[in-house]
Parts: sequence; structure tokens; C-alpha cells
Amino acid sequence: MRLSEIGLRIREQRRALGLTQEQLAKLSELSRTTINQIENGTLMDLGYTKLSHLLAVLGLDLQAKSATGLEHALVVAARTASTSYKKALTPETLAEMLTSGDAPDEYRPHLMTLLDETPLPVVIKAIQEAVQRSPTTTPRKVMQHMAKWADELHSYRAVW
Repeated sequence: MRLSEIGLRIREQRRALGLTQEQLAKLSELSRTTINQIENGTLMDLGYTKLSHLLAVLGLDLQAKSATGLEHALVVAARTASTSYKKALTPETLAEMLTSGDAPDEYRPHLMTLLDETPLPVVIKAIQEAVQRSPTTTPRKVMQHMAKWADELHSYRAVW
């Protein structure tokens, strides 16, 4: 859940409780400006401790649910990895590469783009989709392939 979505829920709950932003700010030990920015979705970052205290004051909790809205991540990842290249990487080829650990030379540049430039949530979801297609491969094994490729290709992204 994004902070902007949480902010909408905070506004709804504050209003349902009959609190003003000023009252909620005092109760949660935050500024009224911060409460306003949270509710309007303009606050970019709020630490976990402050957010959990604010939610607790309102009787809300922070549930970690699977993200929605990212269907067909293999398609998105393959398209993103192919952006600068004449030959496109297909989602099927990407899935095969991820699960087998074999990356044909012609797709090494695409793989570099995947490792270094593709948004991490897209990569992780693409890995999940690839594993669902291959009953003999685990996410852990695919992550090992990613780490191997990152080392071989000198990926600058340190997460692999």
C-alpha cells in the first residue's frame, strides 16, 4: 500500500472520529502540516515509527498485502529490457532465461538492462511469473541466476 493510499484512509478515519487535523496532529505528536501532507498524498516519506503511531491513534493497522496492479510483469520486464535494442526480448524467452539460467549472447545487453535499469518490483514480479511457468524451478534458484549474471556482466546495482 502506498503512503498516498494510507493518507486517504487516515483522512476517512480522522473525519469518522470527528477530529480536526490539528487535534490529530497533537494526538500523534506530528505537525498539522505533516497530517495535511499525508492526507493529500504529497508527503513522500514518513518513518515507520511515526506512521505506526499515527495509525494506532486512529485505531488502524498497517497490513502487508500483495501488491495489486502489476499483472503481466514478464511482458513489462521484457519490453523494458528491449527498449534500446533492435531485437526484442520476448516474455517467453525471458522466462526461459530466468528459469534455466542460460542467457544467449544476443540477449546479454537486454539482461544488463534488466539487471541495472528495470524497476525492482517489476523484476521480482517477473521472477514470480517465470517460476509459476516452470514447476522445477524455485525463486531462490532464479535469484542465484540473477546474482551470477550480475557478477558476469558487472552490474552496478548492488542488490544482486
